[in-house]
Amino acid sequence: MKRYLKLEKKMKYFLIHFSILLISVFAVRCNTGGVVDNPPPFLEIIDGPLESEVLSKDKVVFAWRGNGSGYTFKYRMLSLDSDNFPSVYQDWTNYSTATDVTFSNLDEGKFRFEVQAKSGSVEPAPLKREFFIDAIKGPSLMFFKTKTDVMVGQLDSVGIWMEDVDGLAGFSIVIAFDKTKLNLVSSSSGSYVIQKRFQQLTVPDLTDTAYVLKGVNQTGRIEITSAFLTDLGSFPNRSISGSGKILNLVFKGIAKGTTNLEITSIDLRDEKGVAIAYNAPKSGIVEVQ
Repeated sequence: MKRYLKLEKKMKYFLIHFSILLISVFAVRCNTGGVVDNPPPFLEIIDGPLESEVLSKDKVVFAWRGNGSGYTFKYRMLSLDSDNFPSVYQDWTNYSTATDVTFSNLDEGKFRFEVQAKSGSVEPAPLKREFFIDAIKGPSLMFFKTKTDVMVGQLDSVGIWMEDVDGLAGFSIVIAFDKTKLNLVSSSSGSYVIQKRFQQLTVPDLTDTAYVLKGVNQTGRIEITSAFLTDLGSFPNRSISGSGKILNLVFKGIAKGTTNLEITSIDLRDEKGVAIAYNAPKSGIVEVQ
């Protein structure tokens, strides 16, 4: 029995020292480029907003890197609606050696930046980073999208967006644009008004009034008054609150160049006809290509 206990004690002593030896060898190999227990990532974002960060400016910079040479990269930007449904804000670029990008004039809301790397035939799934833009302090109006690209001879829409407005029942606005680069084609109800199930009355009616559109495009000045009318779907509400598109304008590009859209006058009213105070609106940009 004593011999057995003595032998067991020696075995325990041997196992302890053998374990220590293995750990030491493993540590040395990791430090000298042998066994790597925590390899660097294939791709990493090294600059940009944190996940779910809220930014108080409409400009963002992203930078990234691969873990070796010979890498190429592509990226895109998505905007996400209130249901987290994505729409393309900027589509995938071609693969290149670029390792940073700056986005300016971003709209209010939630975005997802995606970047993907490729090395030879290896092309893992893209990295994703979601963030929020909250650069406009309401109540106010702005253009959506803030920056719109349109080709000469083609049509594109620009929305009038209400930002954090409470109890809006109607509004009047004056918009100035460069008549040498753009022509107004039509207007229609905003998607936020439709979503809230209101009817929208807009004066003048720009949907089928050639002489009104001719005057607008001769002066580069749009004067619109609009009211939200309670319908079966919106009753008993008589006004709209929150943030969303309350008017849609369709422009046609007629000459290359960059031009601003300016809201030069605003009058916001609640359901009792009382004026609603507002902060200065944000200008829009249209680039005709």
